[in-house]
Amino acid sequence: MNKNIIKAGVLSALSMVTTSAYTHNQKTPEQALNLQTNQSNYLLYFDSPEQKAHYSGLYHEQIIDASHNAFKLSLSKAEYRTILQTGVIIVEQNVAESFAAPALPKTKKSMSITPSSGAEELTSIPNFPCYPTVEETHKRAQQLAEKYPDFVELKTIGPSWEKSQGIGGYDLNVLVLKNKKRNKNKQLPALFMQSVLHAREYTPGATTLRLAEHLLENRKTDADIHWILNQREIHILLIANPDGRKYAEQGLFWRKNTNASYCAQSEQNRGVDLNRNFDFAWATTSGSTDEQCASKFHGPSPASEPETQAIQAYVKALFGDNRGDALNDAAPLDTPGVFIDIHSYSRFVMWPWSHETTPPPNAAGLSMLGHRMAAYNDYLALQVSEQFNGGGSAEGYAYGELGVAAYTFELGSTFFENCSNFEGEILPNNLQALIYAAKVAKKPYKLSGGPKIVDFRLEGAGETAVPAGTSINLIADVHDDAFGPSLSGVAPPSQAIKKVRMTVRKQGEGRIQRLILPPVDGIYDSPREKINYALDTSDWDDGRYTVIIKAQDTTGQWGVKYAKYLTIDDDASEQNQAPIANFTPNCTFGACKFDASNSIDDKAGLKYRWYISNDATQFEYFGKQIEFVNQRAGTYTIALEIEDANGVRANKEVVMELQGTVPPIAKLTYQCNGLTCEFDSSGSTDADGQIVRRLWRIGSDDGFADGDVKVTRTFPAPGEYIVSVVVLDNHDEYSQVIETITVK
Repeated sequence: MNKNIIKAGVLSALSMVTTSAYTHNQKTPEQALNLQTNQSNYLLYFDSPEQKAHYSGLYHEQIIDASHNAFKLSLSKAEYRTILQTGVIIVEQNVAESFAAPALPKTKKSMSITPSSGAEELTSIPNFPCYPTVEETHKRAQQLAEKYPDFVELKTIGPSWEKSQGIGGYDLNVLVLKNKKRNKNKQLPALFMQSVLHAREYTPGATTLRLAEHLLENRKTDADIHWILNQREIHILLIANPDGRKYAEQGLFWRKNTNASYCAQSEQNRGVDLNRNFDFAWATTSGSTDEQCASKFHGPSPASEPETQAIQAYVKALFGDNRGDALNDAAPLDTPGVFIDIHSYSRFVMWPWSHETTPPPNAAGLSMLGHRMAAYNDYLALQVSEQFNGGGSAEGYAYGELGVAAYTFELGSTFFENCSNFEGEILPNNLQALIYAAKVAKKPYKLSGGPKIVDFRLEGAGETAVPAGTSINLIADVHDDAFGPSLSGVAPPSQAIKKVRMTVRKQGEGRIQRLILPPVDGIYDSPREKINYALDTSDWDDGRYTVIIKAQDTTGQWGVKYAKYLTIDDDASEQNQAPIANFTPNCTFGACKFDASNSIDDKAGLKYRWYISNDATQFEYFGKQIEFVNQRAGTYTIALEIEDANGVRANKEVVMELQGTVPPIAKLTYQCNGLTCEFDSSGSTDADGQIVRRLWRIGSDDGFADGDVKVTRTFPAPGEYIVSVVVLDNHDEYSQVIETITVK
């Protein structure tokens, strides 16, 4: 149904231009963004995760890179002056500085090459081997369809803009995963996800493709995945903006599609922001614009772009309309389906509304599932409008028009995320979040309210066949308050665990056992409970069993199922040597590589999990070798957890002093003679470099201004004044001191 109640008047569509693709010369990211002479790069500093999140929301469209303490923004002088007057610490970046610049391909290739012509032979984006090109993504999707014909269908849902004009371009391809033989002609609860709606975001496209490969490759050995493919449909639009992505693959910070009908005066700024073009709340906020050359140009009318039209038609056919016309009409609590639009970056999990600051009618369910998924990737959970102001968004359409539980993920910490961080931290943690979304897709508004099993293993068996009677412990942590951090600081409600139920099924024979598991402390009375149950298999016959557990809280709400395979084989060996965890660090200035190859076990199949933390942050990585970029010097705890093929774990923890940058220390003294005061920052120090810049803000100044070591100011009248000095060193570290002075 059309929700015209919130739509702005529809503008007449501009005529399409059917010219050939523009010819481009290779440009650096800075050149691509700063095409106009008044554009420059600026560093906007932050001093806390909360301030970082706040700035990310305010200046998301201007951000082109990030470090541990600053954003790089591309701004006009007017934009800079406006931001400066808010009192933030922002400075123009020197051209010679190398702030987190992405490695770019050194190529003389013109961008006039038609992307789909076959001329591009690269399988991955230059200097980023973990991110496949558009062509390679489509090739690997086709290979999955050919290799797993009983589980994969590859659909074309529409053309990109360039293809619609006959000037090259691509099809928009959706991978559909499910057990086709088991569910012939049956529509199952669906998880739909899309990526690369904004072209410059490298991680999302690789994440969705790797999810598809992970599900298909592990369907025989992972009981959860086996169940998902039997009971759910997974729909993956791998690259929603393929035309724009081809330009981004050359190192350009391209955001929009490539529609040449708009912004004729600046070919690099042409196109439409597809995530402001959807047919719900279109053009209703200041978060998009009629200005064609702007990064947030919402198009001439709702769903004007072929990419948007194709996505809307597909998801509407998939989910149907489950919500009334009024903004306060809630979707029924048993509405099936989950929609996820995957972007980068900011480390957010977000839900509607994006155009309204008021909560949506399904706020409780949307918030619950959002916080549940954020528990896996440790991202901030929030309503979109807490950070962004934009109608016409994809997740806004999916929920607002159709009533589907809809989300936006913002992966990682930069557009061009390095591969080691993607492989070790972003991908594995977000795969878990997406798998959980698939599990709850039958009734996401309800099922997400039930307890989560955050850790489940069969110690003594694991993935290895064992004889009947082998000592096996079912170990699990059950949490009703398993939530990611909330931007608002308010987590969803949680209750005590009421029961945890185990069901055992033998392949080919159905259920053989069901019982309520006892908690370790003997009583269910807390939102967090531990299970350690000795599983008696002494009279079990040879065969493959599925051990399933699920939990219920005191409201009566059950959570989703969690399952493990257990193989009994009396000819198998009962012997298992416990593993020994060990690792070797190899650290340089600002980064460390950790290698767990010297961990010891008596058989193959070790799994590696790392926890790296300091006083302010904690990160979770996976893999035998990982790389951690700390940037700033400090004390870090490095914890390695390994698990062998029998589900037995071992740990090693080391506290290390990691090398890196050290912030300077700002000092401020002053002397006043009547209304005239001299301020002195000469006592400021820098332990690992030199102070190269000082910013002063004195009294009623609108913002910080460059100054010398000492500055003098004559005040207009006696009274109290606030004086602040910021010192910046040659590593882009800073320190600030604020004094309240009394002038007599």
